[in-house]
Amino acid sequence: MKKSVLCMVLILLSITTLFAQQGKYQRKSISSVETVWIKPGALQGGVKFDYEFFDIMVEHYIEVERFDYNVLPDNLLTSFHEQAKALTEITPDKIGAILENTVVKEIIDILNSPDVKKNRGLALKDEAAWKTFAATKAKSIGLTVKELEALMNSAYIYLPYITSMKKKVKEKTISVNINGGLLWYQVKVDKDGNVSVKKEIGVKTKGIGSATIGAKSSRKFQFGKEVFETTEDQYAQYDAVLVWAKNLGVKTKEINAFKLQAQVVEVIGRKYSFPLGFLEGVYLDDGFNLMEFEEDKEGNEIAKRVGFVRVIKTGKNIEDPTNYTIAVQLLGGRQDIGGVVMEHPRLGIDMRIKLGYITEISIPKDYTYLSYANQNILKEDLTTAAEANLTFAYNIAPIIGVSQTFLDFDIGLGVGLPEFEEDIKGTAYIFEIYLGFTKKLWFGRSNLGISAAGGFDMFDLSGQWSENDYKYSVNAFGVNFGADFEYLINPDLSFNFGANYKLGFTPREVTYEWNGSKTSHTGSEVEDLFPDLNLGGLKVSAGINYSLGSLPFNLFGFLDPLKKH
Repeated sequence: MKKSVLCMVLILLSITTLFAQQGKYQRKSISSVETVWIKPGALQGGVKFDYEFFDIMVEHYIEVERFDYNVLPDNLLTSFHEQAKALTEITPDKIGAILENTVVKEIIDILNSPDVKKNRGLALKDEAAWKTFAATKAKSIGLTVKELEALMNSAYIYLPYITSMKKKVKEKTISVNINGGLLWYQVKVDKDGNVSVKKEIGVKTKGIGSATIGAKSSRKFQFGKEVFETTEDQYAQYDAVLVWAKNLGVKTKEINAFKLQAQVVEVIGRKYSFPLGFLEGVYLDDGFNLMEFEEDKEGNEIAKRVGFVRVIKTGKNIEDPTNYTIAVQLLGGRQDIGGVVMEHPRLGIDMRIKLGYITEISIPKDYTYLSYANQNILKEDLTTAAEANLTFAYNIAPIIGVSQTFLDFDIGLGVGLPEFEEDIKGTAYIFEIYLGFTKKLWFGRSNLGISAAGGFDMFDLSGQWSENDYKYSVNAFGVNFGADFEYLINPDLSFNFGANYKLGFTPREVTYEWNGSKTSHTGSEVEDLFPDLNLGGLKVSAGINYSLGSLPFNLFGFLDPLKKH
């Protein structure tokens, strides 16, 4: 080991175990107790846990760039395994208590031994003497030199745990639900070299995954450029594990000791430069709070948010520490050089909820004629509907290098209010599912979002007449284009209103059903028989946009490893 590395080990023990200095992030050295601790009996429904894939997810989402990572020696974990497996009731506190009484106690005993304390600073004076001591000491306690150094280099210790992992099969769908979390402990060194370990925090989450039996898409699980050949059971498990690890990654970044922070070194207008970047895992569109530090009534220093900025250029600081990240201010008053930015971790997915009103739909009443009953369903043409939309917008800016660009997955449910012929009862619904893109153009705390999407619409008109069931349905593809004005209320929440126009294509299928009898029209037959039938139209809407901190299911997770900007 080089002298500079040994120096860093000692500094990490004495300095980086403390809460980060105001305005400066000190890298944390972390160690895991093991890949994951699974409660006995937690695996239900025939689940066969895939440790290798789990490790890949933990490495990507939890062992992130801001940390230096070590592995604890196996022989320190024996007592922990024995006592943990004997638990009849599993809670984070009980697992933590066993961890403290076994692994943590042994680490404290080793690091507080007189010869380790005496020789801790030896590497600063004589590297050869340090190696001789380390080899002798490590051998006497049944460790390797590398394992001893890992203990001395551990500022934080964490344990992933799973309390339940259940597989269910319903019809053609396999689902896997995971519940569990992470326990974090901090290794502290006082001015006299004494080592102590305290529980920092515990975080919990869950993940849900699914796979379709017999589907080709359930045979390959993609994560970035890597493709895993899977069974349907494995696919559902991988889906759930990805979600679980991703949520825990965000929750870990939300822990105060692990939040990235830095002092502002340059201010130009509403643009702020600060010394963080790719080395710490900062990416395009990451959010940071502008902070002020003040004292409360008891004299304790507390951080107060006074603004919010979003990264518009990530610092390439791996080789050049002076290549700074630049962020633009969206909220708060202008701050000066020397102010502090503190990370505001999010999932990278926005959820939009909108309520809207659609006009220019074209469902002529004559097209709802049921020949079986010699009767139209509608008394008047249907041209309007109210609609609710739920959109999940994945930020692809760190992948393509264009700020505030989103991949949108949109689901909408519209309710028509038609006038039915006498004695006919029914409901009219429009269901839509669309995939598209949005680009937001910001000015201050507001933005204009320009969007385009393509997808599929399904219209359903069904009910009863004279004790007979009927159903009239239309399926069609469409594309829409829209614009939304959005106003930022706080870093996570914004209000929006806008309009979009859907261009509905000629329906691909029109179906009539009457008491089990069914007639379908497809292809050119639809265009000939129903030339004025169209599910497109103009929609005006208003709603909210929320930046998510977690999500129980996997959405666009395969894109996460592709971030590079």
